[in-house]
Amino acid sequence: MRKFFRRSLQVTALSLLFIIPVLSLYAILMENFRLPQVVGRVWKKVFYHLDEWMCYLSDEPAKLAQSVRGSLFWSFSIGDFNLTDPLNLVGHIFGSMDFYLPVLVASLPLILLTALLGRVYCGWVCPADFLFEMGSKLRRLMGKMGVDLKSVSFDRLNKYVLLFVGALFSMALGNQLFSFIYPPAILNREAVHLVFYGSIGIGGVLFFLMLLVEVSLSRRAWCRYFCPGGALWSVLGGRRMICVEVSREICTDCGKCNVACEYGLNPMQNKAGIECNNCGDCIDACQEKGVIGYKFRWPWEKRSGSF
Repeated sequence: MRKFFRRSLQVTALSLLFIIPVLSLYAILMENFRLPQVVGRVWKKVFYHLDEWMCYLSDEPAKLAQSVRGSLFWSFSIGDFNLTDPLNLVGHIFGSMDFYLPVLVASLPLILLTALLGRVYCGWVCPADFLFEMGSKLRRLMGKMGVDLKSVSFDRLNKYVLLFVGALFSMALGNQLFSFIYPPAILNREAVHLVFYGSIGIGGVLFFLMLLVEVSLSRRAWCRYFCPGGALWSVLGGRRMICVEVSREICTDCGKCNVACEYGLNPMQNKAGIECNNCGDCIDACQEKGVIGYKFRWPWEKRSGSF
């Protein structure tokens, strides 16, 4: 059930990459009275059904569509509710050398969620993580087929360094730079480009190269070693209250939980640390009931592992 729920969230997030730009395009077409002029059989069907739904929900469908603005995976608004990625907050502060309270308020829901559950955004919501997971499955399949794949490792500190350096460069250049290398923001930008212009840009090529490296050279390399967003989520969730823990007194040390971990952590020895995204793959891999599971810990409680 947990895995089904996690996959459902990931697929929903991936779908929203395209649904939100389509809503924006629908609002523009409605405002300019050009909806009947849409060409292409697929697009006609999409906008026909969308218009039916929007008219059912509101007497002012264009206004309703306009209430959804921005990027769900960077900075998003629906009506008066605003949500922004904490990495956007960091980039904004350093890029502008100013503190804008509404950006902090918009990032608080995700900050609080991370403080409670840890790096769950990465493992349960991020559309890029879902695609990287699919790349990991392809890598395993290719390995079983006898394809010789490399397993290059890097230092996990790289992503924290990249977070720090990115903040410094944002400050030096006076601009928000993280969105150019942050996979969720890249995917969202490319989805907008695809919906509005029917093509992808350099961001799509960059993401494909990331995926290619992960499949052929280093399993889950970006999330493990280079993602500045992942570094920030890890720091924010360092004292999370919901943790994956192993009951060492009944553990048989089979190591299956370690093998299942996409991030190459060590849940068997309770050393998953701050980079655990609470995905639960290690729990599913364990064949001994009750050995490994989620535990509640207050932030000030002492706990095992590299926290």
